Amino acid sequence: MKRVPDNKSAKDVKIIAVLSLILAVTLSGCVDDGQNNTEPENITNDSQGTSGEEYVYGTANVESIQIMILESFPVQVQVIAEGYLPDGCTEINETKAEREGNVFNVNISTKRPKDAVCTQAIENFTKTIPLEVQGLKAGNYTVNVNGVIRYFELSIDNALEEPPIPMPPRQQVITEANNGTNISLENGSTFYLRLKENPTTGYSWELNLSQGLNVSRGADNISGKYYPAEQPEGVEHPLVGAGGVHVWEIKAVAEGNQKVEGIYKRPWENETGTEDKFTLNVEVV
Repeated sequence: MKRVPDNKSAKDVKIIAVLSLILAVTLSGCVDDGQNNTEPENITNDSQGTSGEEYVYGTANVESIQIMILESFPVQVQVIAEGYLPDGCTEINETKAEREGNVFNVNISTKRPKDAVCTQAIENFTKTIPLEVQGLKAGNYTVNVNGVIRYFELSIDNALEEPPIPMPPRQQVITEANNGTNISLENGSTFYLRLKENPTTGYSWELNLSQGLNVSRGADNISGKYYPAEQPEGVEHPLVGAGGVHVWEIKAVAEGNQKVEGIYKRPWENETGTEDKFTLNVEVV
Protein backbone atom coordinates (compact mmCIF):
# COMPACT_ATOMS: atom_id res chain seq x y z
CA MET A 1 0.00 0.00 0.00
CA LYS A 2 1.44 3.44 -1.02
CA ARG A 3 1.93 6.03 1.82
CA VAL A 4 0.62 9.53 1.27
CA PRO A 5 2.98 12.32 2.57
CA ASP A 6 1.86 14.31 5.58
CA ASN A 7 1.65 17.88 4.37
CA LYS A 8 1.47 19.26 7.89
CA SER A 9 4.72 17.59 8.95
CA ALA A 10 6.57 18.87 5.90
CA LYS A 11 5.37 22.38 6.60
CA ASP A 12 6.60 22.18 10.17
CA VAL A 13 10.02 21.08 9.02
CA LYS A 14 10.28 24.08 6.72
CA ILE A 15 9.30 26.48 9.47
CA ILE A 16 11.92 25.02 11.82
CA ALA A 17 14.57 25.28 9.14
CA VAL A 18 13.74 28.97 8.48
CA LEU A 19 13.76 29.77 12.19
CA SER A 20 17.13 28.03 12.59
CA LEU A 21 18.60 30.08 9.74
CA ILE A 22 17.31 33.35 11.21
CA LEU A 23 18.74 32.43 14.60
CA ALA A 24 22.12 31.59 13.07
CA VAL A 25 22.25 34.92 11.22
CA THR A 26 21.27 36.81 14.38
CA LEU A 27 23.94 35.15 16.47
CA SER A 28 26.51 35.82 13.76
CA GLY A 29 25.67 39.53 13.82
CA CYS A 30 26.02 39.71 17.58
CA VAL A 31 29.45 38.18 17.42
CA ASP A 32 30.58 40.60 14.66
CA ASP A 33 29.34 43.60 16.62
CA GLY A 34 31.23 42.52 19.67
CA GLN A 35 34.42 42.06 17.70
CA ASN A 36 34.16 45.46 16.00
CA ASN A 37 33.65 47.31 19.31
CA THR A 38 36.67 45.85 21.07
CA GLU A 39 39.13 48.66 22.13
CA PRO A 40 42.87 48.14 21.39
CA GLU A 41 45.11 47.69 24.45
CA ASN A 42 47.06 50.81 25.58
CA ILE A 43 50.91 50.60 25.69
CA THR A 44 52.85 52.71 28.22
CA ASN A 45 56.53 53.73 27.51
CA ASP A 46 58.42 54.35 30.74
CA SER A 47 61.88 54.83 29.15
CA GLN A 48 63.88 58.01 30.10
CA GLY A 49 64.72 60.63 27.46
CA THR A 50 68.15 61.89 26.41
CA SER A 51 67.91 64.84 28.82
CA GLY A 52 68.66 62.44 31.63
CA GLU A 53 71.94 61.26 30.11
CA GLU A 54 74.45 60.11 32.72
CA TYR A 55 78.12 61.13 32.83
CA VAL A 56 81.31 59.63 34.16
CA TYR A 57 83.49 62.20 35.95
CA GLY A 58 87.26 62.15 36.35
CA THR A 59 90.42 64.24 36.77
CA ALA A 60 92.18 65.85 33.82
CA ASN A 61 95.70 64.73 32.91
CA VAL A 62 97.85 67.86 33.41
CA GLU A 63 101.37 67.65 31.98
CA SER A 64 102.73 71.15 32.72
CA ILE A 65 101.80 74.53 34.21
CA GLN A 66 103.16 78.05 33.83
CA ILE A 67 102.66 80.95 36.24
CA MET A 68 102.13 84.40 34.73
CA ILE A 69 102.45 87.51 36.93
CA LEU A 70 100.88 90.46 35.11
CA GLU A 71 102.57 93.87 35.22
CA SER A 72 100.03 95.74 37.31
CA PHE A 73 99.36 96.72 40.89
CA PRO A 74 97.86 95.01 42.69
CA VAL A 75 99.47 92.25 40.66
CA GLN A 76 97.32 89.63 38.96
CA VAL A 77 98.48 86.00 38.77
CA GLN A 78 97.31 83.45 36.21
CA VAL A 79 98.14 79.75 35.85
CA ILE A 80 98.30 78.26 32.35
CA ALA A 81 97.77 74.48 32.51
CA GLU A 82 98.42 72.17 29.55
CA GLY A 83 97.41 68.51 29.31
CA TYR A 84 95.38 66.00 27.32
CA LEU A 85 92.00 64.24 27.25
CA PRO A 86 91.97 60.46 26.60
CA ASP A 87 89.29 60.33 23.86
CA GLY A 88 86.93 62.34 21.70
CA CYS A 89 84.02 62.19 24.16
CA THR A 90 85.82 63.47 27.26
CA GLU A 91 85.68 67.22 27.92
CA ILE A 92 86.66 69.66 30.68
CA ASN A 93 83.92 69.77 33.30
CA GLU A 94 84.98 72.56 35.69
CA THR A 95 87.98 74.21 37.34
CA LYS A 96 88.16 74.97 41.07
CA ALA A 97 90.91 76.95 42.81
CA GLU A 98 91.17 77.07 46.60
CA ARG A 99 93.86 78.55 48.85
CA GLU A 100 95.10 77.05 52.12
CA GLY A 101 97.67 79.34 53.66
CA ASN A 102 100.39 79.86 51.05
CA VAL A 103 99.24 76.96 48.84
CA PHE A 104 96.82 77.24 45.91
CA ASN A 105 95.17 73.90 45.10
CA VAL A 106 93.61 73.84 41.63
CA ASN A 107 91.49 70.92 40.41
CA ILE A 108 90.52 70.47 36.76
CA SER A 109 87.82 67.81 36.37
CA THR A 110 86.47 66.05 33.26
CA LYS A 111 83.24 64.37 32.16
CA ARG A 112 82.16 61.97 29.40
CA PRO A 113 78.78 60.38 28.54
CA LYS A 114 78.33 57.01 30.22
CA ASP A 115 78.54 54.00 27.85
CA ALA A 116 79.34 56.28 24.90
CA VAL A 117 81.35 54.89 21.98
CA CYS A 118 84.22 57.37 21.49
CA THR A 119 87.15 57.82 19.15
CA GLN A 120 90.39 56.85 20.86
CA ALA A 121 92.28 59.97 19.70
CA ILE A 122 94.03 62.04 22.40
CA GLU A 123 92.82 65.65 22.60
CA ASN A 124 95.20 68.35 23.94
CA PHE A 125 93.88 71.23 26.04
CA THR A 126 95.14 74.53 27.49
CA LYS A 127 93.37 76.10 30.45
CA THR A 128 94.02 79.57 31.96
CA ILE A 129 93.11 79.84 35.65
CA PRO A 130 93.18 83.21 37.49
CA LEU A 131 94.29 83.06 41.13
CA GLU A 132 92.80 85.28 43.82
CA VAL A 133 95.89 87.14 45.07
CA GLN A 134 94.31 90.47 45.98
CA GLY A 135 95.37 91.47 49.50
CA LEU A 136 98.04 88.75 49.94
CA LYS A 137 101.16 89.48 51.99
CA ALA A 138 104.63 89.41 50.48
CA GLY A 139 106.08 85.88 50.44
CA ASN A 140 106.48 82.61 48.56
CA TYR A 141 103.44 80.72 47.28
CA THR A 142 102.86 77.21 45.92
CA VAL A 143 100.48 76.25 43.10
CA ASN A 144 99.31 72.62 42.73
CA VAL A 145 97.27 71.81 39.62
CA ASN A 146 96.20 68.13 39.58
CA GLY A 147 99.54 67.15 41.13
CA VAL A 148 101.80 69.41 39.02
CA ILE A 149 103.52 71.94 41.30
CA ARG A 150 105.11 75.34 40.65
CA TYR A 151 106.04 78.34 42.82
CA PHE A 152 105.85 82.13 42.65
CA GLU A 153 106.87 85.03 44.89
CA LEU A 154 105.22 88.32 45.85
CA SER A 155 107.99 90.78 46.67
CA ILE A 156 105.64 93.26 48.38
CA ASP A 157 102.20 93.17 49.95
CA ASN A 158 99.64 92.94 47.15
CA ALA A 159 97.15 95.44 48.58
CA LEU A 160 96.24 99.07 48.06
CA GLU A 161 96.19 101.48 50.97
CA GLU A 162 93.10 102.68 52.75
CA PRO A 163 91.06 105.60 51.32
CA PRO A 164 92.35 109.06 52.29
CA ILE A 165 91.26 111.14 55.25
CA PRO A 166 89.32 114.18 53.98
CA MET A 167 91.58 117.17 53.33
CA PRO A 168 91.30 120.34 55.43
CA PRO A 169 88.59 122.48 53.80
CA ARG A 170 90.70 125.67 53.76
CA GLN A 171 93.62 124.11 51.91
CA GLN A 172 93.99 124.90 48.20
CA VAL A 173 93.51 121.81 46.02
CA ILE A 174 95.05 121.64 42.52
CA THR A 175 93.81 119.07 39.97
CA GLU A 176 94.14 118.28 36.24
CA ALA A 177 91.86 121.25 35.58
CA ASN A 178 94.69 123.58 36.70
CA ASN A 179 97.21 122.18 34.21
CA GLY A 180 99.26 125.04 32.68
CA THR A 181 97.93 127.71 35.05
CA ASN A 182 99.51 130.02 37.65
CA ILE A 183 98.79 130.22 41.37
CA SER A 184 100.04 132.48 44.17
CA LEU A 185 101.18 131.08 47.51
CA GLU A 186 102.55 132.58 50.71
CA ASN A 187 105.95 131.36 51.79
CA GLY A 188 105.58 128.62 54.42
CA SER A 189 102.04 127.66 53.36
CA THR A 190 100.98 124.51 51.54
CA PHE A 191 98.61 123.29 48.83
CA TYR A 192 97.42 119.85 47.71
CA LEU A 193 98.14 118.49 44.23
CA ARG A 194 95.63 115.77 43.37
CA LEU A 195 96.02 113.85 40.06
CA LYS A 196 94.17 110.80 38.76
CA GLU A 197 96.30 107.65 38.59
CA ASN A 198 95.80 103.93 37.85
CA PRO A 199 98.82 101.84 38.96
CA THR A 200 97.13 98.61 37.80
CA THR A 201 98.13 99.62 34.26
CA GLY A 202 101.75 100.23 35.30
CA TYR A 203 101.47 104.00 34.81
CA SER A 204 102.20 106.52 37.57
CA TRP A 205 102.99 110.22 37.95
CA GLU A 206 106.61 111.36 38.28
CA LEU A 207 106.98 114.87 39.71
CA ASN A 208 109.79 117.37 39.49
CA LEU A 209 109.70 120.41 41.81
CA SER A 210 111.83 123.53 41.75
CA GLN A 211 113.98 124.21 44.82
CA GLY A 212 111.48 126.57 46.44
CA LEU A 213 108.87 123.82 46.78
CA ASN A 214 108.90 120.68 48.87
CA VAL A 215 106.59 117.68 49.36
CA SER A 216 105.83 117.67 53.08
CA ARG A 217 104.18 114.23 53.29
CA GLY A 218 105.31 110.82 52.01
CA ALA A 219 107.98 108.17 52.39
CA ASP A 220 110.45 110.37 50.51
CA ASN A 221 110.65 113.90 49.22
CA ILE A 222 108.61 113.36 46.09
CA SER A 223 106.50 110.23 46.56
CA GLY A 224 103.23 111.64 47.86
CA LYS A 225 100.55 109.04 48.53
CA TYR A 226 98.24 106.96 46.32
CA TYR A 227 94.59 106.39 47.27
CA PRO A 228 92.29 103.87 45.51
CA ALA A 229 88.83 104.84 44.34
CA GLU A 230 86.06 104.65 46.92
CA GLN A 231 84.50 101.18 46.97
CA PRO A 232 80.77 100.48 46.69
CA GLU A 233 79.02 99.67 49.93
CA GLY A 234 79.50 96.03 50.91
CA VAL A 235 82.72 95.55 48.89
CA GLU A 236 85.57 94.57 51.22
CA HIS A 237 88.54 94.77 48.82
CA PRO A 238 89.51 97.40 46.24
CA LEU A 239 88.25 96.67 42.76
CA VAL A 240 90.95 95.15 40.55
CA GLY A 241 91.73 97.49 37.65
CA ALA A 242 89.97 100.51 39.16
CA GLY A 243 91.96 103.75 39.27
CA GLY A 244 92.36 106.21 42.12
CA VAL A 245 94.20 109.46 42.83
CA HIS A 246 97.74 110.41 43.80
CA VAL A 247 97.98 113.22 46.37
CA TRP A 248 100.97 115.41 47.26
CA GLU A 249 101.01 118.06 49.99
CA ILE A 250 103.42 120.68 48.65
CA LYS A 251 104.92 123.38 50.81
CA ALA A 252 106.49 126.66 49.71
CA VAL A 253 109.94 127.03 51.29
CA ALA A 254 111.43 129.92 49.27
CA GLU A 255 110.05 133.05 47.62
CA GLY A 256 110.09 133.55 43.88
CA ASN A 257 108.74 131.88 40.76
CA GLN A 258 108.53 128.12 41.33
CA LYS A 259 107.27 125.30 39.15
CA VAL A 260 105.70 121.83 39.45
CA GLU A 261 106.16 119.48 36.49
CA GLY A 262 104.77 115.96 36.15
CA ILE A 263 104.79 113.17 33.57
CA TYR A 264 102.50 110.12 33.49
CA LYS A 265 104.42 107.03 32.32
CA ARG A 266 105.62 103.55 33.15
CA PRO A 267 108.84 103.86 35.19
CA TRP A 268 110.69 101.22 33.17
CA GLU A 269 109.86 102.75 29.77
CA ASN A 270 111.74 105.53 27.99
CA GLU A 271 109.97 108.84 27.41
CA THR A 272 108.42 109.06 23.92
CA GLY A 273 106.86 112.54 23.96
CA THR A 274 103.29 111.22 23.81
CA GLU A 275 102.86 110.96 27.58
CA ASP A 276 100.37 113.04 29.58
CA LYS A 277 102.10 115.97 31.31
CA PHE A 278 101.21 118.42 34.04
CA THR A 279 102.67 121.90 34.66
CA LEU A 280 101.88 124.41 37.39
CA ASN A 281 103.58 127.80 37.89
CA VAL A 282 103.70 128.88 41.53
CA GLU A 283 104.49 132.42 42.62
CA VAL A 284 105.68 132.29 46.24
CA VAL A 285 105.39 135.61 48.07
